[in-house]
Amino acid sequence: MFRQPSNEVYRTVVVVWLTLSAASVVLAAITWIELSRHIEASRQAAAIQAELDAVFQVVLDTETSQRGFTLTGDDAFLVPLEVGEEQLPARFERLIELTRGDAASLQRIMDLRVQAQLLLNHHQSVVLARQHAGYLAAAEIVMTGDGRRMMETLRTQVAEIRGMRSDLLSDDGAQARAQMFRAVLTSLLAGVLGIGAGLFAFRLSRLSIRHQERERELVEARLEAERSSREKTVFLANMSHEIRTPMNAILGFSELLSGDLTEPRHRQYLSSIRSSARSLLQLINDILDMSKIEAGVMELHPEPTDPAELCGFVRSVFSEAAARKGVPLECEVAAEVPRSLLLDRIRLRQILINLVGNALKFTDRGWVRVRVPWEPPSSDGRVNLTIEVSDTGVGIPPDRLEAIFEPFVQAGADREKEREGTGLGLAIVRRLTEAMGGTVSVTSQPGEGSTFRLRLPGLTVSPRLPAEEGAPEEDDTDFNRLAGALVLVVDDNRINCDLVAGMFEGSHHRLEFGHNGEEAVAKARLLRPDVILMDVRMPGMDGRAALAAIRQTPGFDLLPVIAVTASSLADEEEGLKRQFSGYLQKPFTRRDLFAELAQFLPRAAGTPPNASHTGTARPAEAVSGAPDSPGQPTPASLAVTLARLHREVWPRLREMPAFNACRDFARELESVGHELERADLIDYARTLREHAENYAVVELEEHLGRFGELADRLEARPTS
Repeated sequence: MFRQPSNEVYRTVVVVWLTLSAASVVLAAITWIELSRHIEASRQAAAIQAELDAVFQVVLDTETSQRGFTLTGDDAFLVPLEVGEEQLPARFERLIELTRGDAASLQRIMDLRVQAQLLLNHHQSVVLARQHAGYLAAAEIVMTGDGRRMMETLRTQVAEIRGMRSDLLSDDGAQARAQMFRAVLTSLLAGVLGIGAGLFAFRLSRLSIRHQERERELVEARLEAERSSREKTVFLANMSHEIRTPMNAILGFSELLSGDLTEPRHRQYLSSIRSSARSLLQLINDILDMSKIEAGVMELHPEPTDPAELCGFVRSVFSEAAARKGVPLECEVAAEVPRSLLLDRIRLRQILINLVGNALKFTDRGWVRVRVPWEPPSSDGRVNLTIEVSDTGVGIPPDRLEAIFEPFVQAGADREKEREGTGLGLAIVRRLTEAMGGTVSVTSQPGEGSTFRLRLPGLTVSPRLPAEEGAPEEDDTDFNRLAGALVLVVDDNRINCDLVAGMFEGSHHRLEFGHNGEEAVAKARLLRPDVILMDVRMPGMDGRAALAAIRQTPGFDLLPVIAVTASSLADEEEGLKRQFSGYLQKPFTRRDLFAELAQFLPRAAGTPPNASHTGTARPAEAVSGAPDSPGQPTPASLAVTLARLHREVWPRLREMPAFNACRDFARELESVGHELERADLIDYARTLREHAENYAVVELEEHLGRFGELADRLEARPTS
């Protein structure tokens, strides 16, 4: 009856097997070391032989080169001689290195080197004689026979060295064959002993194959997930475009209609329409933000930010909603918190909008409080920013405190107020916070309220103060404040064309319309408009192709063409901003349209400088070369304008040279230059604007740096 071997037998077999394996491995190692030594010696001898052949061939080439030049006088024959003079030193150094351990061979190599140099010198003397004294002089040197004798001596030396190396190769070869035989025997022994290990390895390989198959399945699943993610992104982008396009008409016409309605009931209906449209737009934006975060394409743009400014922002956004509910909205920032931290202000505001918005939504009594406490900086001077958003609302069940940060999850979907949301807000908060290197946590008691704690560690204190934001202005978007212009509107959706026409209604501007790229190009060349509003996605020739065709038209290279699009892809948005003169995203308001046009159309005559733009628009170009009128600037006022540009605007631009701001600065300078009739200022302004429009960062910064000297010169010699 078969008996299972005991552990002692296994142990003995393993010990014997390992001992024999180790002995065979040691023997094989010694044999292979000896074999390797002989092989290396043979390889070195072969290398010396090959290098010697190469040296001899180079010498032959130099002799042939000298003869060819002597006979013909053609400089082309000198190339091998020049190459030989360049290569021989390196090749002899290689030979010397290879024979360093063999004194006899080394001495012969040194003698060969001297002989080769003598032969090269002889060739050079023949060449020089041929170049300077002619063929007969060169032939006379050749006929002395010195070169022939030198070559014969060199041949003899090469042959002797070859003979020595051949003997060495023969000896090393015999020894190598003997060592090879012994190596084969020891290898066979090691191989036999390794069969057992091979069987075990076979078992391991089967396990490895299964593991690789699982890994391949995981990779395929990951690729499939990435493909699905890309398809989802494209789908969301297309859906966003299709929703934003009609939303542009809904919000735009609602804005136009709001000025015509007088009955409170009608205005309430219109307010409900606009509120619902904005909610739908916010839903699309939340889904797109979540998609960008999951795809890892959400970009952060740190800038100097004042934490105290967050209080003003929160109050401006939520004070009305808090007042309607009768819930006090409190905000406090510790006095010790630095007033300028480097972080993404826009994303931080987005986080606060979600947190404070949720707090107000679920708080019917008590208060909502935003608090920024002080934490001492670390040893390296970095600051930890903590923001707490507390409320006395309904609270969150303990078992839902983590789940609420997952997409489309709510604390209690049975509650009416939660059915109003998408369940994306807190998921976006956590993803944005993590992208900024921070954490977000929550503590809550059902029925008593919740506290969300946002912590951003290791922030840098910026020496630069945050950029000031203008206070919100009244909706004063009078298009008549801009100089009368011919505006070409190109959009395949006629409703959008009607919307733009409604926005311009009552103004002194003239509108022309096109509905595809071909019409845009044809009407642009025929009408020569002052500015073009170009839809990007159109059947046939789209907006990009139409822009390219327009730019190819002589004199149209600087024609302002503003991209109008409902796209929500970040990459596409950046590309459009680089390609087009301006950018307008649907849905847009009259204020948005006015702000964009104010960057390209000059002010109407007699319009004050600050009357042509809203809080978001930038100063437009002044009318140059206009006839005298009551609104015509005087030299004194122009000097004041120039001084303001020099002392207020220019320093800010040197600190942060934004392209649009630099372009506006250049336009205003050019206008002043025309009024003062200063060609140097006009040329400077045009060059600056060209750098800004071409996004030439280095040239723009260098050219900005030269304005101080120019302004000092202009202010020292004002034009009267």
